[in-house]
Amino acid sequence: MKINGNTKVSKVIKENVEAIEAIASLNPHFTKLRNPILRRLLAPRVNLSEAAKIGKCDVNEMLNALVAIGFELEDENSLVDFETELPENKKKDKFLEGKKIISLDVRPFLAKGEDPFNVLQKALKKLETHEALEVLIDFEPIPLIRIQEKRGFLNLTVVEDGLCHSFFKLGEGKISQAELIGEAVKTVNESQFNQLVKTYPGVIKTIDVRSLEMPEPLVKILEAIEDLDEKTALKVFHKRVPQHLLPELETKKLNTFICAISEGNVMLFISKRNV
Repeated sequence: MKINGNTKVSKVIKENVEAIEAIASLNPHFTKLRNPILRRLLAPRVNLSEAAKIGKCDVNEMLNALVAIGFELEDENSLVDFETELPENKKKDKFLEGKKIISLDVRPFLAKGEDPFNVLQKALKKLETHEALEVLIDFEPIPLIRIQEKRGFLNLTVVEDGLCHSFFKLGEGKISQAELIGEAVKTVNESQFNQLVKTYPGVIKTIDVRSLEMPEPLVKILEAIEDLDEKTALKVFHKRVPQHLLPELETKKLNTFICAISEGNVMLFISKRNV
């Protein structure tokens, strides 16, 4: 398999499971890839260049480690170039000027293999204009930052004594959930949903996550959508509408149809093809 800075970590691991140890050996931050739940949460969301930034290592070092176990390197011109220099304290002071700091340590959640996304969402939802949320985490939370910036939040991440402090504050253009997910997410009734399933011109994979505890439903869906192509769709049985997942599906340019049948019974139909 040929790789470059844009290659998703999940695809690398799927191709060769030895990649977990090859990456984990580069930096203590990457040892979390050995945890199956955390690996499934992080790997589908970032590419190799972003992972290198999270671990504060050179992307070429990571690529070389993967080449050593059998991967082939594509043209270096296709690599994503990220700045590695951390923001100075002056940037932090300017970013937080006049703000009351509210701290949230998500490391205990990650240590237990739990996804802190919902806790973060609740904290950000309560954030006032005179406040800034400080997220304490072992690595730069690039997937979280990407989603929240689309929601209109401003972010600055600094590293102090080996710990990432990721600060969020309200921007002037804060947008709603409806605006964020756009037209790629639609609500349909049961009849319309069944018609989608019946007329879809391809293979439909089905997963049921209703009996799973968080973050396993998120893990299962993220894992399943990695295998979608123009001829394959995904049908999901869920307990609730996964609001925190919808922006991720939008980012991946997937079409999502939601059908809420009853309390604790929601169906999703996800595809790359316009249906």
